[in-house]
Amino acid sequence: MDESQHIVKAKHALGAVKKKELSTEERREGAIDLAGNLLNEARRILTNSERRIQEELAGMMNDPKGKAFTVSLTDQCFRTQNTQRVADQMLFLIKKFGVPRFASYDKQAQLLAFRFLGKRSAAIAVPFARSMLRSKSSHVIIAGEKRSLLKHIKGRREEGVRINLNHLGEAVLGEEEAKRRFDIYISDLENPEIEYISVKISTIYSQLNLLAWEDTLSTLAERLKELLRKANEHEYIRLDGTSIPKFVNLDMEEYRDLHLTVDLFKRVLDDPEFYHHSAGVVLQSYLPDSYLIQQELTIWAMQRVMNGGAPIKIRLVKGANLAMEQVDASLHHWPQAPYTTKADVDANFKRMINYAFKPEHARAVRIGIASHNLFDIAYAMLLRVEKNVEEFTEFEMLEGMADHIRKVVQNLSGDMLLYCPIAKREEFQYAIAYLVRRLDENTAPDNFLRYAFELIPGTKEWYQQTSHFSYSCHHAKNVSLFPRRTQNRLLEPQLHDASSPFVNEADTDWTLKSNRRWAESLMQEWKAKAFSQIPLAIGDEDLFTEEKAPGHDPSIPEKVLYQYSLGDEKHVDQALSVAKEEESTWASMVVEERIKLMSGVAQSLRKHRKNLVGAMIADCGKT
Repeated sequence: MDESQHIVKAKHALGAVKKKELSTEERREGAIDLAGNLLNEARRILTNSERRIQEELAGMMNDPKGKAFTVSLTDQCFRTQNTQRVADQMLFLIKKFGVPRFASYDKQAQLLAFRFLGKRSAAIAVPFARSMLRSKSSHVIIAGEKRSLLKHIKGRREEGVRINLNHLGEAVLGEEEAKRRFDIYISDLENPEIEYISVKISTIYSQLNLLAWEDTLSTLAERLKELLRKANEHEYIRLDGTSIPKFVNLDMEEYRDLHLTVDLFKRVLDDPEFYHHSAGVVLQSYLPDSYLIQQELTIWAMQRVMNGGAPIKIRLVKGANLAMEQVDASLHHWPQAPYTTKADVDANFKRMINYAFKPEHARAVRIGIASHNLFDIAYAMLLRVEKNVEEFTEFEMLEGMADHIRKVVQNLSGDMLLYCPIAKREEFQYAIAYLVRRLDENTAPDNFLRYAFELIPGTKEWYQQTSHFSYSCHHAKNVSLFPRRTQNRLLEPQLHDASSPFVNEADTDWTLKSNRRWAESLMQEWKAKAFSQIPLAIGDEDLFTEEKAPGHDPSIPEKVLYQYSLGDEKHVDQALSVAKEEESTWASMVVEERIKLMSGVAQSLRKHRKNLVGAMIADCGKT
């Protein structure tokens, strides 16, 4: 079949920049032109089924209540097996939001019927609805049952598509569950049909403890080593007959795990046993920290390759857990770890691509460009040809998301790796969480996929998207590279004026190395502490009595930490008298004075935080 004019133009544009140094402006303009050709080709090859999905999604974008209903239905209704409970919640949502206007007429009719029949039909309607949801999401979340999964992998393989397998699930809650998940990864690596898996550290160890950094790393390292050994033992046979080791990629979920995952990755691959083994790690451009970590990993990998070791891979994504990071930060009164604007995220993505595609970097660190944004894909396509690093880079997408775009990118790049989430029927509650996250992400106001379904070059929406892209290109050199979380307990605490507005004190952020060092120094100091006499404190007097009792550190029961004075009835009466005498003083104190007094207490607690925490550990056994 003859190539379309769009593909011919795209190939010509890529060929024209071969080994040619472009200016920022030339690269920007070239990427916009190339993105237009990619989009036109994607629209040309769009199938009827894909068009129906797009029309449904586009309709949801224009129906805010419909989107809220869909997200709420997916998130709230199918996490329980109790059909009556599901029916109750479905009726509540229909009453709250109404029947979505974007849904097809038959689905609207079904929802209206359910509204009137209600709980009487729950035994039939709820399993049907659950089955429908699984069926509707089957192109995005692949059935994890062996026969269905292998059929899907075989089909993709025949299309020339490689699969990065991702078992959906939340962080494990115990070691028994961690062992079960670990065994699943082992089974994947033993399966001759599976080439590539993604692993989250939170699924192979249930006791991640940032304050026990070395112990946590040690346990994780042993488990990751076992996975890499299994990957080496079972090679994958490509269609052309060549054999390659299976590939293990460390996935990234929370900011909390970022530095732990990177430290683990380097520690295991520094082991002589794995010096000639390649593995991968994900970096998220929505974290400012990622650019400096990319540089750290690249310098380390270049030294590794120079000494005869194998290159590594970085899978570069934008990040898909923004809502979770925002909630977590707000609960602890921290700044959110990701950038606060999408423009900064996109700019950092470009900056990381620019750094990765320098030939001397690319030879040591293969890069997977994981994005559905056609402008970013076009930018990376041009740059990798310009820098002559095609053999060290690949494009990656999400299974089932905008498959017509995937086909065009695969056609031009010659390769495609799909991040493929899977879940068995009994694990579908995990799939629901993934669905909600993807739905929320892909329909966000500043996400490219929100507009991709109706985007046409030359329209107002097209020029809005080119404007966003152009800004991120120019902003790439200026976007902040400094982490947003900067708390440092090693520094003297900042004290506040009594007139300052009230704010809750932030929790200590153990993701930060300085705070872990602070905790270590605190532990060392309090291990050496001992107190001779602790008095009774009544009013402004310190009273030492004859009768005393020992105080023990629960972690060192044989050690007497201190002796404290015991009171009697006379001391109780004395304390009550002091309180009674002060009652009138407190009652007559104006509000401003009370604020000043309480503010002083807060300042003192802040100033003496270290000793307060130390006393809690030593005297109460707090961990």
